[in-house]
Amino acid sequence: MMINSNMAKTSAMYIGYLILDGIRKLNKEKVSIYDLSELLKQKGVKSSRQLVIGLTFLHSVDIVEFEEANVWVKK
Repeated sequence: MMINSNMAKTSAMYIGYLILDGIRKLNKEKVSIYDLSELLKQKGVKSSRQLVIGLTFLHSVDIVEFEEANVWVKK
C-alpha cells in the first residue's frame, strides 16, 4: 500500500506525535493549546482542525488529558 507523504503528515498519529514532542520540549506540567498551536505552525501544520484531530487521537488512546485550554500527559 502506497501512501502520499502529505497524507501521512496530516494523519492523527503524526499530529499526535508532534503534540507529544512539543509538550516534551516545553518541559512544563501543563501546556496551553495556544502554545501547541504555535509549535504545530512551526512544523508546517497551520490548520486548527489538525490540532483538534491530534488531541482527540491522544485522548482516545488515553495518553493526554485536557481541561479548558490546558493539556497534560497522563502519568
